Amino acid sequence: MCIVGRRNSGEATEMKKLSGSRIANLVVVLAVSIIPLLYSGLLTLAYQNPTNRLGNIKAAVVNEDSAYTATLANGETETFNLGADLTDALTHPDGDEPVGFTWEQMDAATAEADMNTQKVRAILYIPADFSQIASRVGSDDPSDAVTQELKLVTDDGINYLAGTMAATVASELSNRLEQQGSERVLSTLLLSVSTIREGLVEASDGATALATGAATLESGTADAADGADQLADGATTLTVGMSELASGAVTLSDGLTILATSTSTAASGSQQLADGVARLSTGASSAASGASTLASGAGTLADGTSTLASGAATVDSGAGQVAAGASSASSGATSLSAGATSLSAGATTLSTGVNTYVDSVDQAYTTLKDQLDPGAQDLASGLNQLSAGVGKSTDSYASGEESQRTLYGAANDLATGAQSAVNGIGSSTDSAAAGQATLYGAVNDYTGGVSTAQAGAGQVATALAGAYQQCVADHGETDATCQAIAQAAGGLGTTEDTAQSGTVLGGLNTLAASSAGVTGAVGQVATGAEQLSSGATQLQGSVGAVATGAADASSGATTLSGGLGSATDVYNPATGEDRSLTGVLAALSSQGPTLTSGATSVSDGASQLATGSSDLSTGLNTLSTGANSLSAGTSQLATGANSVNSGAQTLSSGADTLSSGLNTLSSGASTAATSSQTLADGLARLSAGADTTATGADTLSSGLGAAYSGSVTLSDGATNLSDGLDQLKNGSTELSDGADALSEGLEDGVDQIPDYTAAQRQTMTDVAADAADVDAVRDNPVANNGAGFTPMFMSLALWVGAIALFLVLPALDKRDHGERWYAAAIRPATTAALLAVAQAVVMMVAVNAAGEIHAANLVGLCAMAIAASLTFVAVNQACVATLAFRGRFVSIILLSLQITSMGATFPIETTPRFFQWIHPYLPMSYTQLAFRRLIAGGGVDGIYLKTLAVLAVWALIAWAFILLGARLRRGPKPLPADNALAPTAA
Repeated sequence: MCIVGRRNSGEATEMKKLSGSRIANLVVVLAVSIIPLLYSGLLTLAYQNPTNRLGNIKAAVVNEDSAYTATLANGETETFNLGADLTDALTHPDGDEPVGFTWEQMDAATAEADMNTQKVRAILYIPADFSQIASRVGSDDPSDAVTQELKLVTDDGINYLAGTMAATVASELSNRLEQQGSERVLSTLLLSVSTIREGLVEASDGATALATGAATLESGTADAADGADQLADGATTLTVGMSELASGAVTLSDGLTILATSTSTAASGSQQLADGVARLSTGASSAASGASTLASGAGTLADGTSTLASGAATVDSGAGQVAAGASSASSGATSLSAGATSLSAGATTLSTGVNTYVDSVDQAYTTLKDQLDPGAQDLASGLNQLSAGVGKSTDSYASGEESQRTLYGAANDLATGAQSAVNGIGSSTDSAAAGQATLYGAVNDYTGGVSTAQAGAGQVATALAGAYQQCVADHGETDATCQAIAQAAGGLGTTEDTAQSGTVLGGLNTLAASSAGVTGAVGQVATGAEQLSSGATQLQGSVGAVATGAADASSGATTLSGGLGSATDVYNPATGEDRSLTGVLAALSSQGPTLTSGATSVSDGASQLATGSSDLSTGLNTLSTGANSLSAGTSQLATGANSVNSGAQTLSSGADTLSSGLNTLSSGASTAATSSQTLADGLARLSAGADTTATGADTLSSGLGAAYSGSVTLSDGATNLSDGLDQLKNGSTELSDGADALSEGLEDGVDQIPDYTAAQRQTMTDVAADAADVDAVRDNPVANNGAGFTPMFMSLALWVGAIALFLVLPALDKRDHGERWYAAAIRPATTAALLAVAQAVVMMVAVNAAGEIHAANLVGLCAMAIAASLTFVAVNQACVATLAFRGRFVSIILLSLQITSMGATFPIETTPRFFQWIHPYLPMSYTQLAFRRLIAGGGVDGIYLKTLAVLAVWALIAWAFILLGARLRRGPKPLPADNALAPTAA
């Protein structure tokens, strides 16, 4: 009862004391009320958003990589410096680009030293061969490509959650190194590369076909150009030949005109000659008849005079008879004298006609020999040359034989060359690939090849554009792969490029645009070739007409030449040899002197006959007159008879000669008349033939003039065709060279693009999908999460254990007034210290065993726990010793501040600035680091001594406050009693 009564009395006293100060009581109530708020508020504030403050954590980048120059699969070299690129991307991020920590580039030694002093929380190691191994993905053999390992090192001995955060950052870095969606992108890229290769293969095939077509085009145009050159040469030769032929035809026409005129004149003269010869023949016939009569009379006269001479002796006896005979003789002499006079006149006319005839014959012969014969020879020679120049229908000018270099040969070669040109050009549907080696076929294959190459390149460009857009969407424009795709796409170009852009599509677009011009030019060449072939065919037909006309003219000229004869011909009527106009005229001309001489002799004889007849008449008259005196002049009669006998004999001889000559003259005149008529008829036909030949020659000359004009046009056209084909040949040569270069370039491009196997593509896909893994490496790793958080829990538990001790132990325990004042503090402190040691050892051993902490240094852990526990006990004792039960509130505040600022969970850099500011001054900031190092086996350098030093400072300060509290409560004016103190402490 006493105890109960005493207790009730004590409680009443305590309640009385509690209510002693309203303000103090209000503070106590408020403090008790906000204790949950302190815990929850401070913890919530400290852990509000630590992951968003990762940028406050400093980390180091150790770049051991060096630049590496690699030869890629396409044959190009590229320098890789991925380590420097990654370092720059981490230390100098673009804008708000998340890179996890705040990175600084350091060497390995500096980084490790800074991490051991908590200046950096993590170290990213970039290996030395990072760029070299990464370059293998784009090599010819990507089989050696492997996923690289970058290490992001943290230390569990410093902060456990820093390693967890580093794992998150490592994941982000891996994503940055193409972890996120890179498998899909690179699969598309590899497929695009395969598509590019297939497109380039098709483009290469098209370029090869283009080169083949261009070569065929070049060959065809070369053949066409050669044919056009031969055609131009043949046309030029034809023009020259036609010019010479036209000139010869003009000369022939002029000669034939002269021949026609001369033969017309000769025909007129020969007709006059025939008429004169006919008259001569008639006169000669009459003269021959008179001469015969004269000869007969002369014979009779001779006989009479002979009788007279012989009968002179008997004159006397026949004087009467003489008188009668003289009278008859006088009458006959008178008749004879008249006939002789007529004969003399006829002989004179005959002589004149013969002279005229001979002159006409000589003139005709001279004209024929001097003019007609050379003209006929020139005509024959010209026609022979014409015929030879025209040649045969089987001639070929290109054979090289001189005999075949004729109009026919040129026309035949022209027609053949034109047809070859037409055949070589072919039709617009030809294709060289189908075996139709024509100009059209080559051009069609060329244009088709250009279109195919253009379409293939367009598909490749589209595929590259899609791949580039996908790559940019996934990795950004600065990505090396995206830049490589952009470079390839830029080299390939776009469908709007031209040759000036220097891209593949620009060249193909320009080639495609020029294809229509090439096709149009071929169409024009084909039209010109067809027109040329048609003209050559017409010319070939015209040559046939020229050949026929030349043959007819040559035949007429041969007939004319045969009719005219040669200058040496002399007609022989007996054999018929040299029966030509020239021969007849030569024969007549040779007989002219004889005929003239005979006619002269006839004329002379007739004159003599007339004279003799006159003398005879006179003598007979005298005889008749003197007949009566006959007897008286017998001697004179004898003499006269002798004279008459002599004259009669002469007359008889001359009459015989005259008769013979006149017979010859009559026969020759008849022959001459016949020949003259034949000559006149022949000359008339010759004149008509010459007129016809002249007309034909004029027509031939006109036709040859037209042919010459056409041949000039043909030559010009052939020359233009040759020039055009030469230009086409040069263009096709350049086209062929360009196509070859394009084909070689595309083949080189195909060779430079690797043809990966499925296994290699899979390797590349796997490596590219996980090109570099960033492994979060924990140095000094702890056994489990519990071991990672245990340092914080241990520090917290030791502080709570200290609070608990002074819930059951007094902070000051004063026994009697004779005891020294500090004994009141030392006594509970000793008890609390012993209990604190027990708490620390039990906690460490039990937690290490039950939580499978596997502390690296359990003894050291226990020793450090004892040191911390003793310090925490001293601090809590100081709080209560100085502030009584209010000190426990301060202890709770200190506990809350240390939990939030010790950095035992998230690194202190992730907490608000206030907690970072108080962090260095609180003991748990150090004890948790010391516990971590002892558990993990590694951590902050020198943390043991630093922790002990901080604990010692806090312990000394705590003991100072403990002694101060003990001294104040033991002094002359002790503090009021407090329930937190032992009853004896008041």
